[in-house]
Parts: sequence; C-alpha cells; structure tokens
Amino acid sequence: MADLDFETQLTRLYGQAPAFRDAELFAERVTRKLDRGWALRRVLIGATGVVAGVAAAVQLVGARFANEFSEMSKEGADQLTLGVDKLTHRYDQLFPLGGSETLWVGVALAVLALAFAVTRLVDEV
Repeated sequence: MADLDFETQLTRLYGQAPAFRDAELFAERVTRKLDRGWALRRVLIGATGVVAGVAAAVQLVGARFANEFSEMSKEGADQLTLGVDKLTHRYDQLFPLGGSETLWVGVALAVLALAFAVTRLVDEV
C-alpha cells in the first residue's frame, strides 16, 4: 500500500516548477527571438503584398486603358494591343511558371497578408 505522506510530497514536488538561476535571462532571450521572427515575417508579408498590389494595379490600369483606346481608333488599338502583347510576353518570360494565374495567386496572397495585418492590429489594440 502506498504511503500517503510520500504521495502528497511527490505530488507537491511535481506540481512546482524548478527554479533556475538564469530563468529571467532565458525568458528574455526567447522573447527577443520570437519578436525578431515576427518582424521578419511582417517585412516579408508586406513586401509580398506590395509586389502583388503593384502587379494587380498595372493589370487593371492596362486593361482599362486598353478598352478606352480601342474605342478611339482601330489603328491605335492595334498598336496598343501589340504593346500589351509584348508586355504580357515579357511578363511570361520573367515568370515562366505561370502567366496571369501567378498574378492572381499574388493578389490572393496580398489579401491574406492584409487580413493577417488587420487581425494583428486588432490583437494589439
């Protein structure tokens, strides 16, 4: 049969965390490392959002101006279409893994980054 005093003492010992001399220093180092990781993540997410936003804006503006110019004159529209085709071809050469699909993935990532930033802002406020 188990000794109740021993069981009580054992439970009390396992219930208390051991005290270390450098516990505060350790906690400070871990906190610093975690904060540094968040700063890097914020920068990467922000940069990705900016790149995707610029690419989306260029496509939206290009599409709008392409439609307006095509209404002005057939010859101007042909030249503009040729220019847009060259630009699209260059874009596809820069990103050979995907064309406009890559851009839409970037836009989706930008929306996710914005949602992440908003949730972080709400948590901090």
